[in-house]
Amino acid sequence: MIERLHLVFASRRRLLVGIVLLLLAGGWLAFSRLPFTTDVAALLPDRGNRAVADFHLLAKAPLARRVVLRLRADSGVGQSELFKAAEELAAGLNPPLFTRVVSGPAAGGESALLSFAVSQWANLLNDSDYDFIRASLAPDRIEKALRSAYLKLLQPTGFLQKEMILADPLEFRNLVFPRLASLNPIGRARVVDGHFLSEDGRETMLLLETPIEITDFKGSQRLLAELDRVVKDVVPPGIKVMPLSGHLYTVANATAIQRDMVVVVSASLVSLVLIFMLFMRRRRALLVFLLPVAILGPALALTGLIEGSISAITIGFGAVLLGVTIDYGLHLYFSLQNCEKRPGLIVAALAAPLSGAGLTTIGAFAAQLFSTLPGQRQLALFAIFGVFLALILSLLVLPHFLRGEEESTEISPSLLKKRELRYRGRSAWVIVMVWALFLGLAAWQAVKVQCVGDLREVNLVSPSLRAAENDLKSVWGEVRGRALIFAQGRNLEEALQANDQLYSVLRREFALSEIVSLAPVLPSFQSQRNNRWGWQDFWTPERLSELRRKISDSSRKLGFSESAFAPFTKALISEPPFLTESFWRQAGFSPLLDASIEKDSESVTILTLVPDQPPLEAVFTACEQIPGVRLVSPQAFSRVVSAAIAKDLRQFIVLALIFVALILLALLRNLYQVLLALLPVAAGLLSMFGIMGALGLSFNLFNLVAAILIIGLGVDYGIFMVYRLFRGSDAATERAVLVSGLTTLAGFGVLILARHPALNSIGLTVLLGVGGALPTVLWVLPALAGLKRDEIR
Repeated sequence: MIERLHLVFASRRRLLVGIVLLLLAGGWLAFSRLPFTTDVAALLPDRGNRAVADFHLLAKAPLARRVVLRLRADSGVGQSELFKAAEELAAGLNPPLFTRVVSGPAAGGESALLSFAVSQWANLLNDSDYDFIRASLAPDRIEKALRSAYLKLLQPTGFLQKEMILADPLEFRNLVFPRLASLNPIGRARVVDGHFLSEDGRETMLLLETPIEITDFKGSQRLLAELDRVVKDVVPPGIKVMPLSGHLYTVANATAIQRDMVVVVSASLVSLVLIFMLFMRRRRALLVFLLPVAILGPALALTGLIEGSISAITIGFGAVLLGVTIDYGLHLYFSLQNCEKRPGLIVAALAAPLSGAGLTTIGAFAAQLFSTLPGQRQLALFAIFGVFLALILSLLVLPHFLRGEEESTEISPSLLKKRELRYRGRSAWVIVMVWALFLGLAAWQAVKVQCVGDLREVNLVSPSLRAAENDLKSVWGEVRGRALIFAQGRNLEEALQANDQLYSVLRREFALSEIVSLAPVLPSFQSQRNNRWGWQDFWTPERLSELRRKISDSSRKLGFSESAFAPFTKALISEPPFLTESFWRQAGFSPLLDASIEKDSESVTILTLVPDQPPLEAVFTACEQIPGVRLVSPQAFSRVVSAAIAKDLRQFIVLALIFVALILLALLRNLYQVLLALLPVAAGLLSMFGIMGALGLSFNLFNLVAAILIIGLGVDYGIFMVYRLFRGSDAATERAVLVSGLTTLAGFGVLILARHPALNSIGLTVLLGVGGALPTVLWVLPALAGLKRDEIR
């Protein structure tokens, strides 16, 4: 049939070209109109776990999408100068790039905080505070407290403290003020004059809100350029400004990739030109390299027709994977240079191995349709369409344009016999033994490879960025990387009730200073009512009367009037207004509340931060018992993704080998030949995993994509060589396989020259995999075939 079709189109090449160009143009046009997505969630598992939902929740961390701007003063710069520089810098950062600048709680809320500290005892204090209060009611403690108050009032600044001293002589405020620390998401920050200030007093911080997504490269460049301009214009000498945000990582990674592409593309082009000059040297051979480019658009269009949209990840990785289709054109090209046979017969003879190679590659990609990663599933669908289209074009179209007109490339029978003798007897045994020893060592080391699901591991982090991260942590404490816990309700009160239950769990597992939560300063109305009832039960008429007598006795001794502390005793039995969200906003805490409370039309969610440490396992179990509470841990998230990648890898290799083996059995119908055809795949994978294990390298998502390429190439090599050795296929097979391997290394293996971890990991995987598969095809398979012939004889 293939030969007849070749003859039909041989006299109608213009019509064939017109039809093909029309179909390809339609495919590219359809592709150009597809909606694209750049959501990194395509790289996350969406079956059997909560990775995608957790990823979006992690993005809600208070500093995840903000620019952290640190201002550090030299030793000769005063605190007031530092604050002035921060204020001028904040004033210069304006929309549209900067929508809000937070330097700390707004100044002017001191009176509200004083009211909070001396009037909210009934709403906030509970059983855990009563031991302190009981101890404070002892006669000697009361007299000591009043004497201290008396001495403070005698000081020059005493008149400034008079109101607070008379309202709270026993310093119950010490039970309330520490709760304010729970609002601070910046570990070691203190607030001075409305500014965040480091412990050493030399550094302040601005938090910048921006509409620019951290994945937007161009936007990030504009944002950082504007920030740099404003800093140069307004910040005086002696103050160093240090930004840190996801935008810096985006620019650093994109710049590194651009620089890598110059190096890699240059090296790849030079390598491909050398391969072309050494092995091909004919203009028509360029059509072989155009095959993956031609089918890219139509394959993406077909994928988009089913999926509804195309991920940018699919386009990027898919272009890499379709490099496997160059094999088909190479085999056709080298075989068609033999002018002693009719082209139709050559194509017909190649139809079986070409179809087998295409079908096994499709089978390998089909295994990825069962992946838990949506990006991998879409990538598999795209590759299946691409390989199918490449196979059709290779069998029906390319042969009409690759026919050789020069001398025959058919290898003489005597030369073929000499080649076969090289892989017989002792030489064959040496090759097989050395190869088996190498694979045994590789299998021993392969078990050391660990799967890594932390996407930050494949990002480029420059030494300066890493130093900035470490310095931020040393000065300000743990600002990033904490676990997030969300308490959700239909309204604010329900969310606060869930948050109260959560806080009672957390305080058993963590130090109070490690918990960033609204619960200590904004409990639910329900909790405030319960606290009020407890407060009223505590202050019985007898206890209150006894306290008044003790204060009166001590007051007379120190010269205070009888009514000096009446506001204090009155406050003990008064019923203050409930604490509300509006109270804290009026006190200047709106930026912190905005970072902790998220509202939509259906629900309210409150955020709590805790250290991402082992106690979270116990907390996680407890949180599952509280309705509306959800814990998200960066470390646990990485473990989930790592486990998904490991599971995908195992599942992919097993399913791919099963699918490929079944197709090979149907194609070759000889178990020994099937095993030989699979050897390049096994050798490529073992070489890759073994050397990675020996070097202590981990396996990531980008390695997985390259591993798919190794399986596709390996099985193609194996099929063509088996046909060459056992089925009398064209002797040009060795050259086609060699050139195919070299073009793969030239196209993808050179990525090992890249500095960016993701690109480098793809290049390394391809280099190791092809480096293991290619010698197996060219040397080991002929040696094993020779030993088989010796055994038969």
